[in-house]
Amino acid sequence: MSKFKKYAVAYRSALSTFLQYRLNVVLFAIGHCVSLSGLVFVWLSVYRNGETLGSYTLSGILTYYILIAFLRLTIADGVSMGFQVVEEIKDGRIVPYLLKPISYPLTMLADSLGRATINLSLVTPCIVAIIYGLTLQQYLPSAKQLSLFFLFMMISLIFYYLLYFLSALATFWVDRGSNFIYGVIVISNFLNGSIVPLDIFPDWLSTISTALPFQFLMFTPIQFWMGRVTNPLQLSLIAGIWILFLSFILSFVWRLGIKKFEAVGQ
Repeated sequence: MSKFKKYAVAYRSALSTFLQYRLNVVLFAIGHCVSLSGLVFVWLSVYRNGETLGSYTLSGILTYYILIAFLRLTIADGVSMGFQVVEEIKDGRIVPYLLKPISYPLTMLADSLGRATINLSLVTPCIVAIIYGLTLQQYLPSAKQLSLFFLFMMISLIFYYLLYFLSALATFWVDRGSNFIYGVIVISNFLNGSIVPLDIFPDWLSTISTALPFQFLMFTPIQFWMGRVTNPLQLSLIAGIWILFLSFILSFVWRLGIKKFEAVGQ
């Protein structure tokens, strides 16, 4: 079996596992559609009272936070993947992967892609209904913007995988590796634009945040959707450098962790 086919099996396994629990899938979709609706009513109330957020109009801010919810529900599964890796290292369930000609890190990436595929199919109809229900069609992107949005959405998924898998590897050295994941969650939620858009930060903080990889988790894909990006090549270069750097660090730490794992006889 070729290397590609090995990970294609892991991808299909993630799909079938998720679909085995059809009731959970339906409740997942309904629950998040309700939460999205609640978010919309919050911002309608804020702007009705005369408040604004930076340069964003009401339609713009609704679009922004609907897309935040969309990304959280589709490609942000790397967070739960990180906790899964912590438990599998602690319980020794990574041993079969070490004994077979298959990479555990790549298997987890394929698993994340499978979950994202299911989430995307469940959430997209809900998002489309909300956008048309609120007459936000003026913020629908052009074909080019949509292509760049989905491209950077995939890049976002890769960053979620790299950041949270790398955080989970702390479990090789400490008992509560999950604490590192919680730390990344706190930093990420502040610097990925999910609380407030990064472009309303003070200039010095905005400059710092746009040089870090966290912007690619949420803020950057949304900016492509909304047509607010003026430097796509620069962003692509920064993203590529961070992906290469984090991939190298992940590979290095994984090899060190495996040596530690074997040394303690687990």
